[in-house]
Amino acid sequence: MRISTQMLYQISNNDLTTMQSQLLKLNQQVTANQKVLVPSDDPVASARALDLSQSQGLNDQYKTNRQNANSSLAQVSGTLDSFNTMLTKLKSDVISAGNASFSNAERINMASELKSNFQEILGYANATDGQGNYLFSGFKSTTQPFTLDGNGNVVYNGDQGTMSLQVDSTRQMEISASGQAIFQGNGQDIFQTLNNLISVLSVPVTEAANNADEQAANTFEYPAGSGQFPIQAYKTAQATLDATDPTDPTYAAKFSAAAAAKLQSDAADAARTPVQGSQAYLTRKLASFNGQINAMMDNVGTVNASVGARQKELDSLDAAGLVKNENYTATLNNLLGRNTSDESELISELTLKQTYLSAAQKVFVSTSSLTLLNYLK
Repeated sequence: MRISTQMLYQISNNDLTTMQSQLLKLNQQVTANQKVLVPSDDPVASARALDLSQSQGLNDQYKTNRQNANSSLAQVSGTLDSFNTMLTKLKSDVISAGNASFSNAERINMASELKSNFQEILGYANATDGQGNYLFSGFKSTTQPFTLDGNGNVVYNGDQGTMSLQVDSTRQMEISASGQAIFQGNGQDIFQTLNNLISVLSVPVTEAANNADEQAANTFEYPAGSGQFPIQAYKTAQATLDATDPTDPTYAAKFSAAAAAKLQSDAADAARTPVQGSQAYLTRKLASFNGQINAMMDNVGTVNASVGARQKELDSLDAAGLVKNENYTATLNNLLGRNTSDESELISELTLKQTYLSAAQKVFVSTSSLTLLNYLK
């Protein structure tokens, strides 16, 4: 077969062009540190890599959602902690106010302080997040949840919903709480309780009211229509016991009688309403407030525990999400040829191709210079 000079040039040129194209592609792969640059390099790996990239993108979005959820829950938890601290302070005030040595002036001063506490708790109930949304309005995050009406009563303007975020592929988490359930839930209204407590402490205890209450207690018929006056009967039985020497043979019987009378007296006292302004009225009311505050503290503790559990779950989901991301990255590196071994292979192939090209160019130069004229004399 005879090869013309033109064909020789054409074949050599095509080979050099192909080798230069391959060299350029290798240069691009080495620069990108990646074997698969376009889908045509490896269609199957490219398609799988696209799916994995989308999954990794979703995983990153869930991570962002978890960060936002954790931030909101931290704000809710912080507000609840502050509210619980205030409830502890109120409980201490109620116990102190029940001390008989407390003067009327001291109780009135305490009532004045409680008015400031009222506004502070209202501030907790109307707390907002970093974007100005209300934490305890339910779905109405732009509506102030608690406002005062014309009579000084607190009205809830939110709803019973709770905001939520998708924090994982199969987990949608609540990131808020209903303000009404916290501040006015389970039959306990902190605002109404505080208003009532302020009113009770503002009423002075007088000797006249104490005397009237004692008279009412002594004449309180229980059960109604029975003709029995258990409170007075207990006082009589106790006085008889106190006047009896413990060595008296009748002491045991009198002790039992006084104990039985005490049970009847307590039942009667619980059934009656003390005279307002008496120490008995104050004690009865403060005991009721103490029970209400205890119930509120239990309610807040339950909500706070739920918030803490969700924050702990977010930590677990973050750890799982980090593992997923590492797996996605490792698989993508394998599919697209981004590993250290792939980089070494590309560099070796690039060096070899450069050597081949250099040799081919030298051969082409030598071949192209051949001519019969060199042999004519």
